[in-house]
Amino acid sequence: MEEALTHLGDQPLRELLTSPPIRGLWHEVMADHHIFEIIARPVVNGMDPEHYVLVINEVTHERETRTHIEQQERLAAVGQLAAGIAHDFNNILAVIVLYAQMDLQIPDLPTRARDHLRTIAREAQQASNLVQQILDFGRRAVLEPRPMNLVPFLKERIQLLRRTLPETIIIEFNKSSDEIIVRADPTRMQQMITNLAVNARDAMPNGGTLSITLDQIRIEHHHIVPVPDMSPGHWIRITVSDAGGGIPPEIEAHLFEPFYTTKEPGKGTGLGLAQVYGIVKQHEGHIRVQTAKGHGTTFTIYLPALQAPSAQDQPAASASLPEGHSEMILIVEDNAAVRRALASTLDVLNYRTLEATNGHEALALLEHRAAEVDLILSDMVMPDMGGQALFYALQARGTKIPMVTMTGHPMTRELHTLRVEGLAGWILKPPRIEQVAHTLDQALREAKSGTRVELRSSAGEAPAPK
Repeated sequence: MEEALTHLGDQPLRELLTSPPIRGLWHEVMADHHIFEIIARPVVNGMDPEHYVLVINEVTHERETRTHIEQQERLAAVGQLAAGIAHDFNNILAVIVLYAQMDLQIPDLPTRARDHLRTIAREAQQASNLVQQILDFGRRAVLEPRPMNLVPFLKERIQLLRRTLPETIIIEFNKSSDEIIVRADPTRMQQMITNLAVNARDAMPNGGTLSITLDQIRIEHHHIVPVPDMSPGHWIRITVSDAGGGIPPEIEAHLFEPFYTTKEPGKGTGLGLAQVYGIVKQHEGHIRVQTAKGHGTTFTIYLPALQAPSAQDQPAASASLPEGHSEMILIVEDNAAVRRALASTLDVLNYRTLEATNGHEALALLEHRAAEVDLILSDMVMPDMGGQALFYALQARGTKIPMVTMTGHPMTRELHTLRVEGLAGWILKPPRIEQVAHTLDQALREAKSGTRVELRSSAGEAPAPK
């Protein structure tokens, strides 16, 4: 028995046999999460058409690719703006952090004043964490990548989440093997999982199941990739699923935009998922969201698999701050407040200082006083001449003074190149007094001994370019 065709997908057939609302366009039909464009043409044998020819074109992949590209372009523009703002905030925070930590070194400081300074330093660190989230989103954060087995890492994180999330949330963990290795920054991975777990918690105010799955996949061909622009090869897949109410389409479109939040004022910054997006992208990975009303949300993260990890020894931490022996440090920094804070910090650490506002001024000063300078501490981003240009100018002149740079941006390729060519060290902005003390001490020791160890700062290793 034949049945009459009344619908195609979610559209009545009679509507498809008419002209689209706008001339030149096709009817759009949804069916089982697929998108089709349909247009009908009558076959006329008399006054009225008796038959129609339907042209059906599936455009699901095309639409997903176009949406993906538009989202990438929009987020890239927002990320560039956010990173620029974060750079200025880092300079402000550098002054606050350095002065607070420097004054905490004063002996016999009154208890009340010490408590106030600790509060200032703690809140400044919170502000620095927000800046870090912005830099993560804009892919401007400095990474410390290393081979890591995600299985014990996730087990440890899940144990912590079980103690911190409400008891009404049950956490399930599934893995395909005991050794699943990526090259990643453990701190950033920790932040990514925490943000996703907090997002799942907020989606399940009455409790539910948070499921985390870790496995490996191999993609053979371009036409079967789960995310546009994803290349064939070996990938690590992390899925984080909640049993919440799902994400409405109008919110899903803005999910990874910074400062976009549906929470009440004071309940969230709107940076959590934006930071997740930036961390994934900076690790050359991909992220996919699947959600349906009443059926929860699943975030799937794909990271390049690492087949042959190599062990990396970590330097032992020193319990006390190393001090100088009256060495002369040339500070090159365009921000006057940061420059003064650095000079005061180096004075506390028993160094002498000279100051320059940019690379050109530093070169002019060195024309007459190079013999006095034991080390150059330079910002990377400055008007007229930045730290990278200054480094190459010194190389061209044959100047052998060791140089340490300060940066709030990753500049991965630039730092790796400078490292190979003789850069003595680098410091992450906003700098902590511990960073400054250890990095300068190591650079000066290497310069005096004529040896050079693997370049590190207390912020971590400058990663090699991909």
